[in-house]
Amino acid sequence: MASEDFDSMVSDYDYTNETITVYEDELAAQLPFQDTLPTYVIFMLVLYTVVFIVGFFGNCIVIYGVMQQGPNKTTSSFLIANLALSDLAVLVLSLPVGLLQELASWPFGELACKIFFPLGDVFLLVSIITLTIISVDRYRAVVTPKKRFTKGQTKVAIVIIWILSYLICGLPTSFLLKLIATDQGVKICYPFWPNKVHRRSHMIVITIIVFIPFFIIAYSYFRIVRTLWKVRIIHKNVVGLTKESHARLEKKRKLVKMLILIVIAFTLCCLPYFIYVLVLEFGTHGRNDQAAMEIGLVVVLSFFYTNSAVNPLILCAMSKDYRKGLRPCKC
Repeated sequence: MASEDFDSMVSDYDYTNETITVYEDELAAQLPFQDTLPTYVIFMLVLYTVVFIVGFFGNCIVIYGVMQQGPNKTTSSFLIANLALSDLAVLVLSLPVGLLQELASWPFGELACKIFFPLGDVFLLVSIITLTIISVDRYRAVVTPKKRFTKGQTKVAIVIIWILSYLICGLPTSFLLKLIATDQGVKICYPFWPNKVHRRSHMIVITIIVFIPFFIIAYSYFRIVRTLWKVRIIHKNVVGLTKESHARLEKKRKLVKMLILIVIAFTLCCLPYFIYVLVLEFGTHGRNDQAAMEIGLVVVLSFFYTNSAVNPLILCAMSKDYRKGLRPCKC
């Protein structure tokens, strides 16, 4: 038994050293920085700048539009504002941190490394859980006779979403992050796992946590669309139906259509990131694939950050309530 424990400790030690050696070799291949930036880096900088500008002002407009609703705010309004807040946080915190990690040396200390580096995954989980709660809220309002969540319940749920997301994604990762310095003097914030089994187990758990909400969202909107379609057919066959009833049904249809479009955009933008991470972890790739991996990372991160700018465009294009945020700039 003691021999097995010793062998396990040696294996874990070798794995940690191998991780450090491989990562330092990758850095050595990239550094010192060239006098001219690679084409994909220039593309990344231009795209990120556009995404930041559009997303920053767009999400601010959405949040302002919700504030303009006053006492007419609904549970969907609160949840959409929370979604915009998480998108805004991605652009203001995660995007700059990612650029610093990729293009320059980490300028802060190890404490900042442990606090700020995991926030990207935290904000992503906040968005996923928020979209899930929105779909469940719509399901309760349209499919079942149950009442929707109250405003008080929604506010409490939003607080729980942020706390739970940090406890799941942020806190565990912060204990693994360390600040290392290469021979070139470049500081890198990087997670060091005790062993490969620990890392892969964590990856599998996070993947399950992420994909379960997508099944809930898909089922909820499938039932919602089917219910609204049946109600629409019934309304067409009813004589003397009031205009108010038609207006309410049409408003529900537009809201559901808008929310489904947001979910589709989120899936298309974020799914490549998850696939990339899983392929990187469980796939077979050699050291010669480093350039392809770097370009692939730029592509999937570009999609990931673009989602934070797409949501406000969808909201402002499809809902007059959120276009109220455009009034101060007379757009």
